[in-house]
Amino acid sequence: MGLRINNNIPALNASRQAGTAAQGLQKALEGMASGLRINRAADDAAGLAISERFRTQVRQYTQEVNNLQTGVNVIDTADQAIGTQQEAVGRMQELATQAANGTLNNDQRAAINQEAQQLIEQVGQTAGNTEFNGVQLLNGTAGPIPVGTEAGNQININPTTPAALGITGVNLGTREGATAALETLGNAADQLNQNRAGLGAQQSRLTSAIETRETANVNLQNSNSMIRDQDMARGVIDRTRNDMMLKRSMFALVQGNIIPQSAAQLLGT
Repeated sequence: MGLRINNNIPALNASRQAGTAAQGLQKALEGMASGLRINRAADDAAGLAISERFRTQVRQYTQEVNNLQTGVNVIDTADQAIGTQQEAVGRMQELATQAANGTLNNDQRAAINQEAQQLIEQVGQTAGNTEFNGVQLLNGTAGPIPVGTEAGNQININPTTPAALGITGVNLGTREGATAALETLGNAADQLNQNRAGLGAQQSRLTSAIETRETANVNLQNSNSMIRDQDMARGVIDRTRNDMMLKRSMFALVQGNIIPQSAAQLLGT
């Protein structure tokens, strides 16, 4: 190989290799610092697009889980309120049975009926006051409450007002009225039981939907991690390799600059 002064090809090659190694080392250090294999679109354009789509789906599923969990909370609120109404109706059944006893007089039945009317009022107040975030749940005005993006993810709550239960006309002031009230109150108790059973079934469906989305969320995050996250062992290997290449290139660059100096010595400079 001849000795040249104008173009130092070995030094140029060494400089190019040093630049490549420096870029590789910078990228390896960036990946180890951020924990991400893809830090910009240039790192992997296709991988970034897929990763961003996964991230969007994760955020969507996370919000859907929150919505569905709110639906579960709505059902819990309604269920507990209906439970108190069941206790009131159960107490009225007990009072009706007592009032149907022929050994009681009118004054005693009047006292029993007074308690029964208070219980009917309590049932009505519970139906009117039970709400979730401003939505009344038991008075029949709520209608289907959508809580998810898929069909069927909605809550249906039957009204449990005294009129809906058919207990507004209950009167335990007479033996005949108490006897007739037993059937009416029995029907009301059955209706409340059915309402709670329906809420339980809906809650099970929402809970299942939550579990499905949480499982999907885990799978999406795992897929996104495989695409986007940095393999730290691989990062250490890349850093070490590029660090060694950079040092070798710098050494070669120094050695390459000796060649023009040798040519200059031939010229006596």
